[in-house]
Amino acid sequence: MRKEELINRNHRDFLFIDSDCLFITDRLKEVDPSYRVVFSLKKKKFEVHSILQSSTYCFTLPYACLDERAVDYAKKTRSENAEKLIKEIDRANEELYRKMLKEEINKLKEALC
Repeated sequence: MRKEELINRNHRDFLFIDSDCLFITDRLKEVDPSYRVVFSLKKKKFEVHSILQSSTYCFTLPYACLDERAVDYAKKTRSENAEKLIKEIDRANEELYRKMLKEEINKLKEALC
């Protein structure tokens, strides 16, 4: 979506979400004042866009409803948190690798005995 379409709320493929009963749109603006929430009619998903970017798309929320998880997701995926997020992913991958390695070793032990 172009910046003008977001500001003027003029795009046929999106529903512009100004408010909600849990104040998620307001709380997202606390994370970044430029954030705006839309519902993509094509994707059937909530998206967050920024009025400060020429290409406004920031991210798609991986949840079917607009709730507290959206605020947590926005905070977690901020560019300032990229290094922390990468470390978290690396740590999770290392843990998964160790678990898989341990399972393979156990299978080999069982096959040899």
